[in-house]
Amino acid sequence: MSSCISMKKRVYIQNADESKSLSYVINKQEYKVSEQDILYITVKSISEATLSDSQQRQFGTSDLIFYLNGYSVSANGEVLLPVVGSVYVLGKTLEEVKSDLQVKVDVYYKDAIIDVKTSGIKINILGEVVSPGKYTFYQNRVTIFDALSISGDLSDLANRQEVKILRHSDGHVSVFKVDLTSDSILTSEFYFLQPNDVIYVEPLRAKTWGIGQTGWATFQTLLTTISSTLLIINFFKN
Repeated sequence: MSSCISMKKRVYIQNADESKSLSYVINKQEYKVSEQDILYITVKSISEATLSDSQQRQFGTSDLIFYLNGYSVSANGEVLLPVVGSVYVLGKTLEEVKSDLQVKVDVYYKDAIIDVKTSGIKINILGEVVSPGKYTFYQNRVTIFDALSISGDLSDLANRQEVKILRHSDGHVSVFKVDLTSDSILTSEFYFLQPNDVIYVEPLRAKTWGIGQTGWATFQTLLTTISSTLLIINFFKN
């Protein structure tokens, strides 16, 4: 009664050498601002004046608070800030945006300290996971395994070798495939997810065919089919 879906199709990172400890160089790609982003920008200075009084009106960390207090990136790639005016941010990393803002803010404020964040890292997870849905991470970096963990992990019928990642960039959506059974995922540019990534996990053919996840479930399905066939044959003979 062994499983019909082999362990080779269920185990993550299979080709790593289990006989010794291994170290991988992680591919850290800096996120670049897109036009659908809402940036959370704060400016603190020695003077009592601030860039915006929205900093004083925080009641929590919900998406609504970020939406109300954040600065939306317009279609032309700019954010409109009080006093400073429009600042072009599209396609820049958060550090580049922070550097550009520092130059402009220093004109108005003494010894200003600027912080720039995205309004959380939002990830959509669809397909063969226990709890598909949209999740928001309030942290600087999110790995693909963080996303799978929060969604309850992949189901037994998930195709771990055919996981698709939809990524938005410069007005385009690109589709990439990753293999979670290979240790190459650890050095891949998709090990760290980016805001608004969509993860879609395809099912194995076993689900398409409708057979069971285990040998016993498949045996029961076949037994039921055979029994029904014999009953039909017997009915017509009589």
